Amino acid sequence: MKLDELDLRLIYLLMDNARLSISEIAERLGVSRPTVKARLEKLEKEGVIQGYTVKLNPNLLRAHNVIAMIIKTDYPEKLQEFEEIIEINRFTSKKYLIKVAIENMEELRRVIEEAGFEVLEIMPILESIERKASPKVKVPFKCDYCGKEIVGEPIVYKYRNRIYFFCCPTCLREFKKARENLEKFKLSKKKQEINHTHNGKNYLHN
Repeated sequence: MKLDELDLRLIYLLMDNARLSISEIAERLGVSRPTVKARLEKLEKEGVIQGYTVKLNPNLLRAHNVIAMIIKTDYPEKLQEFEEIIEINRFTSKKYLIKVAIENMEELRRVIEEAGFEVLEIMPILESIERKASPKVKVPFKCDYCGKEIVGEPIVYKYRNRIYFFCCPTCLREFKKARENLEKFKLSKKKQEINHTHNGKNYLHN
């Protein structure tokens, strides 16, 4: 599949908020609605975008305890019969790393017995931290600060509902600094306009 800079910006926007309308995406990318619609259709057809999902609070999906286990089984297909087994990872022909969500140890014992696997190691999971994965694609495009061509994974920065790409931390830092100075200038100008209006009203009053 061949992606370009616009495709990648579109993907990052949807990763941040999949509920954006075509009009909102078009505004943030600075392109027309038909362009966004065509790009979405292309990405869906090529299998780059495989669906738009709703992410629920993990507490609604899991039981109280999540256990990770290294197991050995001759019947891996049986693992999929248990809703308590929420993740299955195979790393040899018969060895698997699985995660089991259970309310108590009695439930865990039942799953082990009915699934018929051998437990090699068992580990309670105290905390899960989910990290967002960035698309690993090589798309040639230019840095939004220095204009240098970037090939590979860019530094991605979201500012005021827009996605910016940078070639290095220095460009990101300078971009932020320039934006801060611009905001200060706008604020200063607005204060001057307010003062000018206020002084004008006082002059008329006098």
